[in-house]
Amino acid sequence: MNDDSEFIAHAYSLMSDQQILLAYLGEVTPELINAILKGVKNDNIAFQEQELLTKKKVYNIIVESLENITRHSEVEEKQLHLSLFLLGKTDKDYFVVSGNYIYNNQIDNLKKMIDQVNDLDKDSIKKVYRDILAEGKISVKGGAGLGIIDMAIKSGNKLEYKFVPVEENISFYILKTQISSATAV
Repeated sequence: MNDDSEFIAHAYSLMSDQQILLAYLGEVTPELINAILKGVKNDNIAFQEQELLTKKKVYNIIVESLENITRHSEVEEKQLHLSLFLLGKTDKDYFVVSGNYIYNNQIDNLKKMIDQVNDLDKDSIKKVYRDILAEGKISVKGGAGLGIIDMAIKSGNKLEYKFVPVEENISFYILKTQISSATAV
């Protein structure tokens, strides 16, 4: 089986095992971001009535995911401006997947940051978040790693990531965040 047919089989399996509520592959624009956020806010995405808290968490994680794509997608080649965004639901959880091209020299810092956040318990993550806010250290891109930390806090779960090599100095960065549903059994 070649790589393309394996990918198609995997994508089919993923989409049939889980309910994909929204999928997008393309350039992320301010108009697209507004449309996605409006759709979630106005209940165009299927949330159950008792899931208001879950909906708020999902909404906030979508905001952070889309901001990460727009702030940290620096690869200049036009064909590598495509980004990935998925919102889906399993029996117990919602999940948000984002993906964009990055330069390989960014991978170590991202891995280190996500691994550090994943190693912390809930109280420690909140303390780190407050400490960063108190220090007021914001990077040139407008963040201090707060988006990653905020997603971990809101989801209550470990963040999953993968870097897929594309070219000699470019990889596709995929970040998955699972949010437990308030109505999970």
